[in-house]
Amino acid sequence: MVQERKDAITGAFREAVFMNAADANKLGLKTGDAVILKNESGEFQGRVYIAPIQPGNLQIHWPEGNVLLDKSKRSREGVPDYNAVVRLEVKDHG
Repeated sequence: MVQERKDAITGAFREAVFMNAADANKLGLKTGDAVILKNESGEFQGRVYIAPIQPGNLQIHWPEGNVLLDKSKRSREGVPDYNAVVRLEVKDHG
């Protein structure tokens, strides 16, 4: 668990939206570009961080990402489903 503003291992800040390089390239995005992730549960504003993750996926830090989790999808013990479908919007580009 990362408890600092910046992850000492990845170098990513708490607002990082980890994205595959090919996906970012298709969208014309680069590390540091501001984006918004939205779904029916909430909205997260962050910045692109190119990372070795599977194409078509995004990853963000916890607990920041809790705003995107469906509160009705929890185990009997109350553990959230840490998966969410989101729309990615470019906040500013340039």
